[in-house]
Amino acid sequence: MPSVHAEVFIPALPEKVYRLAKDLEGLKPYLKDVETLRVLAQEEGRTRTEWVGVAMGKKVRWIEEEEWDDQNLRNRFHSPEGDFDRYEGTWVFLGEGEGTRVVLDLEYELTIPIFGGLLQRLVQKLMQENSEALLRGLKERVERE
Repeated sequence: MPSVHAEVFIPALPEKVYRLAKDLEGLKPYLKDVETLRVLAQEEGRTRTEWVGVAMGKKVRWIEEEEWDDQNLRNRFHSPEGDFDRYEGTWVFLGEGEGTRVVLDLEYELTIPIFGGLLQRLVQKLMQENSEALLRGLKERVERE
């Protein structure tokens, strides 16, 4: 199963980085392959969002459920419905020196007919690029605030 790992160091306290990461809609401008990112529901410790991405001209839709662990500065997410056969991962916000190391791990499976075996590498590349862009965007937002 394909997986993605991305991390970034942000020179700010973990609590601040974590707080800004919870504003998922605020990160959408940094995701060039994401057409729509909309919060459907938000309650204490949980967020449900709708995502529409575009890969090679094909729209990919999914619902993502986030479980925010405010005490441990962690997030677990998964997609219970949508085009992904499997989509789940974690964000971890680790205090490191004078800042925060954010680690994002994602496992996914996507079997849409147009995405034959030859295109799976391209999908992997897009998933990696978008994960890295998400973290760069988070870093930029933290540094601006």
